[in-house]
Amino acid sequence: MSSEHNRLQELRCADQDRELVAQLLNNAYADGRLTFDEHADRIAKAYDAKTFGELTPLTTDLVAPQPRPVVQPYSAPSPQPMEPGPVPVVQQFAAAPPAVAGIDAFTGGNAIMSTLKPGQLHTIASNVTLNAWLGEVKLDLVGAAFESRETTLNVGGLMGEISIRVPEGIDVDTSRLTMVLGETKVDGTVPHPDGVRLRVVGTFVMGEVNVLGPETARARKYQRFNR
Repeated sequence: MSSEHNRLQELRCADQDRELVAQLLNNAYADGRLTFDEHADRIAKAYDAKTFGELTPLTTDLVAPQPRPVVQPYSAPSPQPMEPGPVPVVQQFAAAPPAVAGIDAFTGGNAIMSTLKPGQLHTIASNVTLNAWLGEVKLDLVGAAFESRETTLNVGGLMGEISIRVPEGIDVDTSRLTMVLGETKVDGTVPHPDGVRLRVVGTFVMGEVNVLGPETARARKYQRFNR
């Protein structure tokens, strides 16, 4: 068991593993289990980590012994036989391309002293993570399909900015987003009863989270979002 554990700690980690740890740290900070300085220090170490041995100590005092800690080697799930029953909902809007749930879905990204602009997206996963640390994220959801009508956007950052453009039919809920010396703006959204509910959760420090909908008074900014 000890030799297996040592081999695990020496394995190289992927971006998916770093993002999982970052989200756990964001949640711990929002819950008050980490101070501002502890959170900033661990986030920096998480994104610098190259092996699971460097990631594991960042969360061992934050997760319960059971289930096993989140830091595990990432591997794609094996295909499962098709069974009768409900399938994931894919909600599409005007001009949205055909989508297949779970295939090449956008799950998030990071802007660490940089700018992240994914551009035109095909499919949005039901759980997305965005981090902006001294950086900027511009997420365009217009023309994209959603895997689920209940979509969660986990955000975290320090002195950064996250801007999101949404189409008609998106209901944006920011009630679980904690802004510390920052500002949240949701402008011009047009929700539909059968549309997508986008829940924005997490903690953002000294920055901005802006959501622009089609009915915003800043029409030019909405139309030129990707320029």
